[in-house]
Amino acid sequence: MIGVDIGGTNLLVGRIEDGKVVERTHEPISATGNFKKVVAQTCDAIRNIAKETISSVGISVAGSVDAKSGIVLRAQNLDWDNSPLAQTISSELSCRVVIENDVNSAAWGEFNYGAGRGKDSLFAVWIGTGIGGGLILNNQIWRGPLGTGGEFGMGISEQNPNAEVRVLEALASRSGFQQLLGNPSLDTTAIQESYGNDTSVTKCIDEGAKRIGTAIANVITLLSLDRVVLGGGLVEALGDPFIALIRAQFESDVFPPHCKQCTFTRTELGPDAGLLGVASLAN
Repeated sequence: MIGVDIGGTNLLVGRIEDGKVVERTHEPISATGNFKKVVAQTCDAIRNIAKETISSVGISVAGSVDAKSGIVLRAQNLDWDNSPLAQTISSELSCRVVIENDVNSAAWGEFNYGAGRGKDSLFAVWIGTGIGGGLILNNQIWRGPLGTGGEFGMGISEQNPNAEVRVLEALASRSGFQQLLGNPSLDTTAIQESYGNDTSVTKCIDEGAKRIGTAIANVITLLSLDRVVLGGGLVEALGDPFIALIRAQFESDVFPPHCKQCTFTRTELGPDAGLLGVASLAN
């Protein structure tokens, strides 16, 4: 099986055997904004890693996708709109191609191979450049009738006349912190080094963690789930103190009967979650 993750800036391709990534390549996307060039780069990377005839490929994308039609509806970091990704790559490689949202893919990977094993439902939250959610209900990815369910980071977190700074992603992700602090060079490493040492950075992150905790509480109150899986670059970089803040705010805000019944856990699969998840969808 071949799994692919097309992120906002990087391309990750993995060859998967028996539920494990046995070989992977990682490279920067060479032409963000140019659909044809990114497709060509992706196809080259797939051919290079495949050891036999390619029968199917699963591709996760950081953006809103229509999994049924294989169209990327909107991928902001790639500047893609209504891009026929599955059909284009399928024609190029002469194989079946399935596409899925990146956090839906990660949620499915954790559900089958990682922190969600043994459960029939879970909620995955990935916190990094942006914020995404993936919802597994009764052993299936929940996309909803409109096909784009799980856009957790697009929920309103603050009443603000400026629409761009009121959604959760704008207030609690790495890109959000860059905007709020007026520091576009604040990458994940800088955030990790500044947290606990720089007052303004620490305050911004702590407030973001609390917002995430409240947002998760709303989801769990609504759906009565008992497993939340946290992943993404900021979760890996900031670790247990960041998760503890999210959990504390969650416990303060969630419907009380759900408070102690819902388990928070970090991803077991890390960056492989999406590759494993989307490859299994294509198998």
